[in-house]
Amino acid sequence: MKIVYLHGLDSTNSGTKNDWLKSISELYDPQINYNEKNIYQFLKSQISEFEPSLLIGSSMGGYFAYEIAKELNIKAVLFNPALHSRSCQPDMTGLKTGEHKPYIYFVFGQNDTIINPKISINKIKKEGYNIENYTVLNYGHHTSLEVFKNEIMAFIENEKLCNQAENLNP
Repeated sequence: MKIVYLHGLDSTNSGTKNDWLKSISELYDPQINYNEKNIYQFLKSQISEFEPSLLIGSSMGGYFAYEIAKELNIKAVLFNPALHSRSCQPDMTGLKTGEHKPYIYFVFGQNDTIINPKISINKIKKEGYNIENYTVLNYGHHTSLEVFKNEIMAFIENEKLCNQAENLNP
């Protein structure tokens, strides 16, 4: 499995989440300066070339993964994506309104004081996502390794079951 992981605004591409993802997949996890000129276009191009089966993003990385998933038609798991209330506005040159609607799963921390989950849920509902597309868990903005692993493994297992069912019913 090929996975892309986009870290948050004040994070790095090194740590236990990255290490764990490397142990279960081929991983593209760039170090991102979200203030860099043409950063969206650059990441979208790199991700397209990598051809992942799953995008994972956290906070600002979740916002980027959300938009890229819709443009490139790639499934995604997003943790507290910065769909609103961003502390900075990155250069989104190259953003095209996604014409695809891949399966995207959102994980929100109910105690998040940086990206309000209620506003996020209202936003995704307006875009056609429903209760099957998200969960709200008892944590804040920072996602623990345990929650991260549990949600991603549940997503991967669900995908395997769906693929098996499709193969049984062509």
